[in-house]
Amino acid sequence: MQSLDRLLKEYHNAPEIFQAGRYWKTYEDKIVSEIKQADITQLRSGKYPIFSTFGFSEAVYNYHPNLPLHEKLIKQAIRKLFVTNRAILPYSLKLSDIREMAYHHCVLQGELAGAKPISEIEASAFGNPADLFEINGKKYTMQFLNFYIKLCFVQRALRLKGNETIVELGSGSGFQVEVLKKVFPDLTILCFDLPAPLYLCQQYLTHVLGDAQVVQSDETMEVADLEGFVEKGKVHMFGNWKFPLLKTFKFDLFWNAASFGEMEPDIVKNYLSYVKGNCDYVFLLQARHGKESTDSFGVLTPLKFSDYDSMLSGYRVIKESDAYEAHRRISQTGGYFQALWQRE
Repeated sequence: MQSLDRLLKEYHNAPEIFQAGRYWKTYEDKIVSEIKQADITQLRSGKYPIFSTFGFSEAVYNYHPNLPLHEKLIKQAIRKLFVTNRAILPYSLKLSDIREMAYHHCVLQGELAGAKPISEIEASAFGNPADLFEINGKKYTMQFLNFYIKLCFVQRALRLKGNETIVELGSGSGFQVEVLKKVFPDLTILCFDLPAPLYLCQQYLTHVLGDAQVVQSDETMEVADLEGFVEKGKVHMFGNWKFPLLKTFKFDLFWNAASFGEMEPDIVKNYLSYVKGNCDYVFLLQARHGKESTDSFGVLTPLKFSDYDSMLSGYRVIKESDAYEAHRRISQTGGYFQALWQRE
């Protein structure tokens, strides 16, 4: 836990603009407390529901250990329904049907994108994912398929060669990085995030990709200049407050999925100030009409598609659509969009 404690210390000493906004402050202390007592080998089992706030949500349905007895019984009854292969959904669908349709959706999207086929890669079983299943002898989770679909959206427009440098802000679970590296092993990726998600993401990717492939946050914390430090083909873990290092660093693609929507406009503008002009493309997947906002919870000012487009002056949209996962449209109030901007 020394790495986490050090990350937290550096984070709390960072400028206010890099501190979490109201949306994430609700979760920060709870997540840190849970990490310090968590069994890392059960990271994806559903045993720690709060980790789903940043992507570790691979249970077929959530486990709530502190529910009253009658609610536990109801949950157990529902679980029995879903783990069996009975046709309980409309059109006589079974859970296995949904998984197979999602898999074949990935097959088709991969062909259209010219990406390495989903049949040639598979998900890691580290962390005991409750949603793990096999198709044609390969292991998958629905989350793994979902992140492959996101890659295909980008690949259809960019046709990545596989030697590019990608910066992801809000790497969360690291599932997107896992898919990117399994499709394109030679990609160089820089991950930036808040201390608690970064710590777990680092743990996960080290187990999944191998220690030699991950430059740990202990190494990046003292870096003052990325030139000469970044190692080609590796994944680098940075605290979000190290983002100003990008001010003089050229890279190919900036990637942010969902986390911008959890920030206030001034925080997003600050991050983008280090991105604009330094990369050729920007990929965003966000709530089209903004995340939830009330007097006491959520963001203070919801960000909409038009806000992102305005903030990305000097870039133009080259591809945009509603956002889909492998088996469904990503929905919330107004749904989600996915879009690519290219530097003009």
